[in-house]
Amino acid sequence: MQRHHTTHFQTRKSNCLSKRDKSSAGRIDPRAVEICDALNRREEYYTTSSCSGRCFLYRGDGIKSWQHCRDDGGGIGGGVGGGGGGRLGFFQRYRVNHDLIREPRRYFDLSTLDVGGDGHDPTGGGDPIPSVGQFDHRRGDDGAALGIESGGPDTTSDGSNASSSVVPASPVWLRFEPFILHVMCRSLGASSALMALARPAFKNVGLTSWHGGDGDSNDGGDDSERNDGQCKGGGPRYLVAIWGDEGLDMPLSLPTSPNSGLFYNPKDGGSVENAEWLAQLVNERHARNWKKIERFVESMRSLEDAPVDLVDDGCVGAAVRDNDTVEWPLGDANISANGYQSERASSGLPRSYDVVGDVAILNCLPEGDEDAQRKVGEVIMSRNKAIKICVARTDALSTSFRSPGINGLVQLAGPKRNPIITSHIEYGVKCYVDLQQTFFSPRMAPERLRLSQQVARGERVLVVFAGVGMEALHIVSRTEAKEVLTIERNEVAVECLRRARQILERNKTVTCPGGGAGAAQRLSIMEGDALVILPTFESASFDRIVAPRPKEGMDGDMGLGDAGKEFLLAMLPLLKVKGECHWYDFAADHELPGCRRTRETVELVCLSLGLNMEVIHVAKVGSVAKRQFRICMDFRITGRVP
Repeated sequence: MQRHHTTHFQTRKSNCLSKRDKSSAGRIDPRAVEICDALNRREEYYTTSSCSGRCFLYRGDGIKSWQHCRDDGGGIGGGVGGGGGGRLGFFQRYRVNHDLIREPRRYFDLSTLDVGGDGHDPTGGGDPIPSVGQFDHRRGDDGAALGIESGGPDTTSDGSNASSSVVPASPVWLRFEPFILHVMCRSLGASSALMALARPAFKNVGLTSWHGGDGDSNDGGDDSERNDGQCKGGGPRYLVAIWGDEGLDMPLSLPTSPNSGLFYNPKDGGSVENAEWLAQLVNERHARNWKKIERFVESMRSLEDAPVDLVDDGCVGAAVRDNDTVEWPLGDANISANGYQSERASSGLPRSYDVVGDVAILNCLPEGDEDAQRKVGEVIMSRNKAIKICVARTDALSTSFRSPGINGLVQLAGPKRNPIITSHIEYGVKCYVDLQQTFFSPRMAPERLRLSQQVARGERVLVVFAGVGMEALHIVSRTEAKEVLTIERNEVAVECLRRARQILERNKTVTCPGGGAGAAQRLSIMEGDALVILPTFESASFDRIVAPRPKEGMDGDMGLGDAGKEFLLAMLPLLKVKGECHWYDFAADHELPGCRRTRETVELVCLSLGLNMEVIHVAKVGSVAKRQFRICMDFRITGRVP
């Protein structure tokens, strides 16, 4: 692969991942977060769409592209229900659910399906989060309701058809749709490797679209990046589709009695077993579907860090990871032919370095005198014209704020800058960083993206240990969260976040409701000690808590720290039932992947607070020292003990 093609791919990847999630829930399905994260962390892949698998009830023709289409006499004829004036097609979903059916009698009670009926129940115990087209309208700047994806222009706020009087009564169907994922690959070699990894778990895997960059292209399906047969951003394009085979489509009622179930009728006590049988059909498919996803995740995690297409496609030079971390490749044959290995050895270039804004940061001082160190900085700057200065750390992150400190950075090259402050853009989101007085790691960019992709529409989010606020900025800029509140006691970091909010307010490219001004308005900043501020909040007032806790003292497998228990005791009472917490801890390599010590700490705290919980996801998200890692445990509060 030619190097300019790699650059085009990275540009397309950054643009795609910077966009707001336009799915009905406004977030990635929880069961699909881990596989999307595993793919997006690799430089040769990025995901364009996903669904972890779902069940729902529906009326109509069952074809999504026909949602609430009408023929007023001059439109297209010949469709289902067409022929003259009438409805060409109709598709209305109810009770969309990405989890197990836990209340079968409620879910399959068709008498509570329609608006206006006795005991109208729009969710039936399905997804509790508001979904566009299922519960609410998106609104324009003038407050007028807009036509939306799943419900169409005639849909009311609870997902039913507002003009149902003109819609013929139709039977209700049950459908289960399995996992589906679309992944854009950098090269044909990368797409082949991905398909080989996916096939042991999923039978339906294929290259649905490709464009070789030389005029020969083939598109097997609709894709947002297609533009008259060309690939936006230039370079080759390879789109891989992966989908499961655990489908189900069956009628639940007859046209003559659409609200009376064929299998379950709440007035017939003897049909309760039928409702449980229907739930079993769906839940078994969910379970098999999830096991296949887990197997696929394990296959992706088993890959080495090096890109699968690095050698085969001739990709040479410094590898840029997440646009913020540069690593000089070490492959003997590939590098020696291009002179990179000898140049790195002769100039004393480090194995890797971070890029924050226009600043390159080396983890330690290069060997040699000041002149030799300056030359190292100049070589790095010459390779990236966006880098204006080069600095090196001289001390470990030992301050109370985990920052280098005033004397912790030495400038090697570039115009003198003091203090060393820069603006940093990550997936289209800008923040301000004081590199001497605050902690910020560009290597956490994929993790911050993963967090923001889990926030659903209408959530109230609390970010503790916010730092310069990049997690909070991602959430308000990329999602439709109702409110994002941050807590940070480092006054310099708080000032950086305030400056970033001012810039966000003037940003006209933000696509969330209200644009940049609306996003800035939904971001609240509190300065102070979390243990003092947290008790002032009302109990069960947040849908999600993000806690990127900094490392303190002997945190980790040594067991000498308190593992942040005092913060958990203060935070967890603030979570609603079914609310989620993203808790960061530190573990040694021998504790992975189970992280039993962290699990036990969270479980004991929840038990002391009378909370039931379940772990959703545990994974390492960064390295803090040799064989020591930062991990994130995502867990959900499932209930409160009476």
